[in-house]
Amino acid sequence: MDKLRKILMITSLSGIGIVAVMLILQVLGVNMFQNVPLRIMLIVATLAVASGIAISEVSVIKRKKILGYVGLGLLALSVIFALIIFCTAILVTDSVFNRITGITALNSVVFIIFISLYTRLGKSFIVMQIPTYISLIAIDIILSLTIAGVNVLGLPGMTSVFIIICIVAVALLIATAVVSAKIKNTEQPNAKVEMVTIPKIEYENLKRENAELKAKLEELEKR
Repeated sequence: MDKLRKILMITSLSGIGIVAVMLILQVLGVNMFQNVPLRIMLIVATLAVASGIAISEVSVIKRKKILGYVGLGLLALSVIFALIIFCTAILVTDSVFNRITGITALNSVVFIIFISLYTRLGKSFIVMQIPTYISLIAIDIILSLTIAGVNVLGLPGMTSVFIIICIVAVALLIATAVVSAKIKNTEQPNAKVEMVTIPKIEYENLKRENAELKAKLEELEKR
């Protein structure tokens, strides 16, 4: 798992670096938003983001194996769908496959956030977890309907409600992250094992004396 996490981290950081360079080139006047460069940028960005999310999912696998693999599978499915779009002509069309990919990716990320929080906190701070999950579900439903073509945000006052829900969700996610970090630090052993350091010569003398005492005890037992 540690090796996999290292590979994912290198992939994510490398992808972020490549995308950053391409965006800088765009600012300097090189058109990176045309056909091939744009597709390359989207592919690299997708792999970078997916690798970053997968790093936390690997930690979930250590705590809850089944949930972790389910989340990783959904993430992989979303990446495959996205790569298909970016590598074909579907990218420039408003197809059902694009909508399915967007909804799948959104639900994958929300599911991963859910299981990541649940596996870290368990039943602790459940009062804080419940509104976090509710706000995330609300955001997921609104965005999924919007991707599907339903103009939810066009309803009177819905945009303001959506923004408020997003603010609440972000605040709760930050709060739960702080709480989970505190729990992790509390679970670590407070007392450190005391170590005694002695010279090697003294250590060898103690070993020899111990062997001699052991031999004498064995002779006494034989008598």
